[in-house]
Amino acid sequence: MSLFDIRNPYIAITAFYALNLPEYSMRPHGHPHCEIMYVTKGSCLIHVNNHEFRLKERQFIFLTADILHQLSISEGTPCSILNLEFSCLHSKTDICLAELHAGSPAFAGFCNYSEEYFVGNDTDHLGYSLKDLINQLRSGIPHKNNVRNLSDIYTPDQRCTIRLLFQRMMLELAKSVLNHNKNTGMLYLKTARDYISSHLTEEIRIPQLAEYAGINKSYLQSLFSKYMNCTITDYINQKRLEHSVFLLINSSLSITDVAFQSGYNSRQHFGSTFEKYYGMSPRAYRQLNGRNMNPSTGEDYYYIGENGVWTNIPLTKKI
Repeated sequence: MSLFDIRNPYIAITAFYALNLPEYSMRPHGHPHCEIMYVTKGSCLIHVNNHEFRLKERQFIFLTADILHQLSISEGTPCSILNLEFSCLHSKTDICLAELHAGSPAFAGFCNYSEEYFVGNDTDHLGYSLKDLINQLRSGIPHKNNVRNLSDIYTPDQRCTIRLLFQRMMLELAKSVLNHNKNTGMLYLKTARDYISSHLTEEIRIPQLAEYAGINKSYLQSLFSKYMNCTITDYINQKRLEHSVFLLINSSLSITDVAFQSGYNSRQHFGSTFEKYYGMSPRAYRQLNGRNMNPSTGEDYYYIGENGVWTNIPLTKKI
């Protein structure tokens, strides 16, 4: 199940609140509505599917329909929360997200996110947009009670504002979810790249690399494809070849030693891989780009005299 089902693009807002709760203990429950809980101040505990999360300021949880959850606020640790619940319907309402889905890549990506709930940080303006929406919803409630349809409570202008604010809130939610995934993915990627750099001379197995990074190998490969535009194997080869180029240019090691110190188990494998990438053999590359590693001052010894002038004396003479 995805976080949001665009196959039912019409929205019915079913509940909302903005409260400062000194303490609270909700019984575990589920309901046929999506729900977002956002902490503006303090902290609270959220229990979801036998998992416990502590939400702090500017953190939130988004739940799809029928997910068992529980909110707990301990005595002495008050928490201010924004809350919104809504249903996704096939029948027409004032709020339709089909246009947002068609026009926003971020929201379309959010709709494809295949999890039942999400816990994350507000990376931009989610809290402000949710607060504005709740304030607008509250504007019509004091005047009438027990009314089911927005058209019975709000003026046409208010309904238009609610529709726009809800779309804005969903877009900010989508951006927070996708930015969290991107940042987390980049952290996994950095961990894997750092491991590769530190173990170039060793055999690097992709399953072990993924385990070290803390993710499965398919997800790790997708991160390399997306952000590095290559496979993991290609990246490892690239780093080994870059290291070998440094050794060829800046050392007098033999080609065989360069191969082994760059992580290749044979000179032949190294040579064929190197030529595939650089269009020439390692020896030819060294001859073309190598630096003279044997600088010479001839037979003279150079020193600076008391007068600050360089002086040279042949080493064959006694200094």
